[in-house]
Amino acid sequence: SINFMRKFRLFAGHISTLSVLFLTTTITVISIDSSVLALPDLQISQRNNDPSINTPAPVVPPQTAPEVQIPIFVPLPKRPLPGSTQTTPTPTPTPTTVPQIPTNHMGRVLTVGEKEKISAYLRSRNIGINTSVKDLGDTRFILHDTSVMMPPSVLERERQLGRGPLGLGVNAFLPRTNAAVLARPNFYEPRRPTTTEFEKASDILDRADREVLLRQVWRSTNSNARLQALDTALANLNLSSSEIATEQKEAKSKLAAASGRIFTTATWAVEAICTRYQSGDRSILASSSQANRMSDDCGTLMNYFKIRNSRVKSSVAAEIIQVGARSARGNQNTCDANNSNIATLPNPAYSDNQYNYTVGLYLRAALSAGKFPQTTTHFALDTFDPEAHCDPRCFNLTKLYASISSVMGHTPGSTYGITPSYGTRLGTHNIWWNDRICHSAAP
Repeated sequence: SINFMRKFRLFAGHISTLSVLFLTTTITVISIDSSVLALPDLQISQRNNDPSINTPAPVVPPQTAPEVQIPIFVPLPKRPLPGSTQTTPTPTPTPTTVPQIPTNHMGRVLTVGEKEKISAYLRSRNIGINTSVKDLGDTRFILHDTSVMMPPSVLERERQLGRGPLGLGVNAFLPRTNAAVLARPNFYEPRRPTTTEFEKASDILDRADREVLLRQVWRSTNSNARLQALDTALANLNLSSSEIATEQKEAKSKLAAASGRIFTTATWAVEAICTRYQSGDRSILASSSQANRMSDDCGTLMNYFKIRNSRVKSSVAAEIIQVGARSARGNQNTCDANNSNIATLPNPAYSDNQYNYTVGLYLRAALSAGKFPQTTTHFALDTFDPEAHCDPRCFNLTKLYASISSVMGHTPGSTYGITPSYGTRLGTHNIWWNDRICHSAAP
């Protein structure tokens, strides 16, 4: 969140300030990804501290948006997803019938007929069908908004960086008037940067404690084993020699520092060290006196890595391009409804083009997983985060569900993930909605 924006995760100091706050009306179909590589500094800030609550207005019948041509991937988390009643799924045979009453289809295995319908729908819109992914537990389709306008040059940069630890980790970006940009077309990809604190498993091991352990393991490891771990972290990810050198240099610097943020490559390198140590290899120790500490530190971290990896590989992240702050000099908290520095959102906040692309990408994620993933939001997932994000702001999830059910021929009123709760209170609502900023009462 684009561990996104918000949210978008503050493009975390890897993106220099962008002065471009607009999108050209013509944008080529490109794709993007995420990580920590030198992008121009793009400040994305979405923290939720607004205590106000909006009383939902009467339900407005959702509209089915017109279809648009779209030219165009984690072991299971040990804690339930915020705002859901998720349970660990067990293998079930492919069903032959579809529920004939309004149903939350989240987690339901696709029927043969539904697979055929989705395949035909994606082909008719030029959306490439992703290779099916095996052994997925719970799956999530995470909605973000960028909280900053991203020009074509940044989108193209992300498309080129969509490998391994590079870029922002986002699977797709959805402009208001142009084609979706797939930065990481392999949905449910296990080796990518995180887009939420939930994917980062910060609810399992918070950042401060995690960074202490990562650095302790690094210090307990001899120099030769460190180099081997860095090589293992970046193996088979289609990176150039210069990209590998840059990533490894930064990872070593971060791990050797006394404090500061530790990013994807460094985390993977420590995981490689702990995996080797847990397999019984003591030759990696800087000295035999480090054995007890290494055992304790890696014992904690291996549980963390398991959960983190499970969440990453079972999630697809979609960033919907949306305005952020008016000025980089003022308050950057776009979750504060009283912040006068929030740029005016379009009316409506998102275009039919963006909703239609979201439908297509959701169905692509469903076909890849063989079941309907849980549609959720950055706002819903990161409720435990002290700097929680609120994106996507002003998104009509009711409308999205109606459009998906229309395409699939499901009973009207069917849903595909979290039950929409519109408002601004973190932990109570899951779709951030302020009537004034969103230009209307909530659906």
